[in-house]
Amino acid sequence: MPGDRVKNVRPRPRVLVIGFAGHQGKEYLPIVRESADIVGGVDPAPAASSLADEWGFPRYDILGEALEKVDFDAAVVTVPHSEHFPVCAKLLARGRHVIKEKPFAVTEQEARQLIHLAQRADRSVFTLLQRNFNPVFQYAQENLARIGEPYWFSYDYHFNLAHPTTGWRASREQAMGGVLLDMGYHLIDVLSGMFPDPEPPRVHSAFVHHYQEMRDRRLEDLVSLMCSYPSTGLAGSLRISRHNYEKIEHLCVLGTEGALNVAPGVATLHSIGGLPLEHRTWEGPKIDTVRSMIAHHLGHLDDHDYRQDHLQRQLAVVRTIDGIYRDRLRERNALADRCA
Repeated sequence: MPGDRVKNVRPRPRVLVIGFAGHQGKEYLPIVRESADIVGGVDPAPAASSLADEWGFPRYDILGEALEKVDFDAAVVTVPHSEHFPVCAKLLARGRHVIKEKPFAVTEQEARQLIHLAQRADRSVFTLLQRNFNPVFQYAQENLARIGEPYWFSYDYHFNLAHPTTGWRASREQAMGGVLLDMGYHLIDVLSGMFPDPEPPRVHSAFVHHYQEMRDRRLEDLVSLMCSYPSTGLAGSLRISRHNYEKIEHLCVLGTEGALNVAPGVATLHSIGGLPLEHRTWEGPKIDTVRSMIAHHLGHLDDHDYRQDHLQRQLAVVRTIDGIYRDRLRERNALADRCA
């Protein structure tokens, strides 16, 4: 009966947006509204008040006030790295789902604690990673087996910024890492999805600084990684930077029966010897990927299987990045001891 069908319509989730006046937060506002009702926002920035008025929701300076005054199902969080864990912990303690910008966490300890809090609250913590919803990267994941056993990859991702890093990413206290934690999180997530492994890879890293002020703040402008996976024999390299001569992203995977080349707009399968066999192109706007990503997460807030897979993959990503930073810190401390 028509009345029964109406009863089965799933209500739109109610969403609180946190950090909505920043660049990323403003980009998400119209997309979130397509799939959810925005019932409030938290942002102390001067521009936040007029932006909230424009979008028609109440604004709060601090999260605690919003938690007392707004009834919502999930929060979309776009804040500096240093604020991720305390914000998520407060939301989970009040039984709210979390959809957040990367990183899932800054350290492995924080990641494990966040997973514990999410499981105890029976709530999801989803990380916004657009490549997982890009048709080209999806094609690469689905067709990886066609190149046989992967044995080598190279992944390059560069911006071509003509000026030093600015904003909170130029603050050690807020960014808590340079390009590895920021840009590199996307790449290591892609690799974790393509090459899942119960053990983290062995990594040799080189951190490089284009600007002296970034060196002084220990925020790398460029990182080069050599990775090996002992359990499978896979090895590969990553190079990530903000000040390259051109903006580019390119992943190449070599396998025993062919190769796979991936860029944001095209993925190509090659035979041994390099003959192109098949390719998938996608020329859609970035917003379409963002729309699919946010709608998917909002539609799977109570999907326990999807939640568990997501949490374990993000733990693997954080563990890898945190391990690289901890190795660098040990090397720096050892050098200081030798020079003392």
